[in-house]
Amino acid sequence: MDKKTLLALVLIGIIFLLWPVYMRKIVGVRRPPAEVMPPPGLTEPDTTSRTIEPARTSPYAEEEIRPASTGLRSVPSMLSADQKPDTVIVETNLIKAVLSSAGGGTVLGWELKDYLRGTLESEDWVELVPERSEGNLGIILGGGMDLNRIVFQGGDIEEWEENDRHYQRVRYFHRFDDGGRVEKEFIFADDAYDIIMRIDFSSADPSVLGAAYDVVWRSGLNPTERNIKDDFQYCQGYALQGGEMLKTREKSTGLREGTTDWVALRTKYFMMAIIPLDGPGNAAEIGADKIKMPYGQETDQDWKVFNARLAMSTRSLGEDAAAEFKIYMGPMDYIRVKRLGVQLEKMMNLGAVFIRPFSIAFFHTLQFLESIFGNFGWSIIVFAILIKVALYPLTRKSYQSMRQMQALQPKINALKEKYKKDPQKLNQETMKLYKQHGVNPMGGCLPLLLQMPVLFALFNLFRTTIMLRQASFLGIIHDLSAPDGIIQGFNLLPIIMGITMIFQQKLATQNPQQKAMAYFMPIFLTVIFYRLSAGLNLYYLMFNVLTIAQEMIVKRTKSSDS
Repeated sequence: MDKKTLLALVLIGIIFLLWPVYMRKIVGVRRPPAEVMPPPGLTEPDTTSRTIEPARTSPYAEEEIRPASTGLRSVPSMLSADQKPDTVIVETNLIKAVLSSAGGGTVLGWELKDYLRGTLESEDWVELVPERSEGNLGIILGGGMDLNRIVFQGGDIEEWEENDRHYQRVRYFHRFDDGGRVEKEFIFADDAYDIIMRIDFSSADPSVLGAAYDVVWRSGLNPTERNIKDDFQYCQGYALQGGEMLKTREKSTGLREGTTDWVALRTKYFMMAIIPLDGPGNAAEIGADKIKMPYGQETDQDWKVFNARLAMSTRSLGEDAAAEFKIYMGPMDYIRVKRLGVQLEKMMNLGAVFIRPFSIAFFHTLQFLESIFGNFGWSIIVFAILIKVALYPLTRKSYQSMRQMQALQPKINALKEKYKKDPQKLNQETMKLYKQHGVNPMGGCLPLLLQMPVLFALFNLFRTTIMLRQASFLGIIHDLSAPDGIIQGFNLLPIIMGITMIFQQKLATQNPQQKAMAYFMPIFLTVIFYRLSAGLNLYYLMFNVLTIAQEMIVKRTKSSDS
């Protein structure tokens, strides 16, 4: 076995060993709105008021309030038997939200109209909030009062137009025994996934308010994909504190004090974030509880429900003052999330530091190509052509180096025979021979090394961003973000990709000692790629076809020159 073959086997072995580590590390075009929704500092508009009849039963209506999730501070139920919360539906162009009067607008449902559940047969919108939910966007006062246990008054919807945008507002209020009052209101815009939540405390007893209050999310987020286990691998809780990320996939972080820009939860493709607008919070807690909850028509499933708690200081409110929050509940769309301007895009696993710039650049390129071709499948094919063209000057030099190495092979064999008892002298004379003929012995590895950042970036991009979710191609691939499953769950693209790679290796390999590599490397990559996304397999398949065409052209050119 020559040194090139040995080196190639070593490189493959390193990739084989590090790939699972990399997988564990990273696992864990819809037009964006014209602008981010403004905060509700609006003068009182002309509105029409109406109350929507309940459409989803509140979990409080038929059973006693359950304790809050582990790690989040709570008090016993304050509801009497005759207190029955109402629900209200707020529907925009993008979402359908269900709010409960318990806790003053706690969230019981949040459907996304542009996205379907992760089954091919489903026509249901994605629902982010699990059934039997409670306390989502609820308030817990520092004085020990859990407002989620109180049925608020209000719940009417007000509507108005401003700057060619349609808005809806829902207001809730509760009066304390001391004469103080708390009001919560929500403002929805028709073209945004983010809403404004405003909390207004008026003349409340400081002993009731305490030094701080908590905004909490208790029920986690629904899984949305066909492969629920894969979806759960991405479920995680986050908080941005002092520019650093606080996160957990397992136990509660405990209450961590520090300047807190936001708290958030995510699944594979969707997320929820609570973002204070009047100044950062002063502490955060992220936790996870393993409980049984239903998923659609299926029986109860064991899953981890992530909860989030954002602690806000009441000192920053002042008397008769309010605090505003932006709530984002929508897709992990890089453009939308980045436009929020609070670094929520840090939650997206776009790869290691040196891979992330490639992932972002490829994201924008594929979005641009999709805007031209109207299909992500064709966009990936064109993208592969562009990458091949960009790498052509370097790959051409690599092929020249390989041909020069093949031409020098008889001289190298002669040196091996001459200095077979003196390895040091053999190495010196071999390097001298390379230098005399201007040959780089590592030049043949260059195309593979150049492809690795591209493949890693696309792997992260296709698994993390939502742009390829349920994107079809040619009527036989229904989801480019998942394995193709073309033949009754059997993935065909990686098999075809492996066959093209064998053909490519045979064209490029002239040394009989390297023939085994023509089969080993393609089989190895086929095993790895078999369960990866159809989009990534489509890209690599197209790249292989282009490489085969390039090598055949080079061979014909060489034959005509001779």
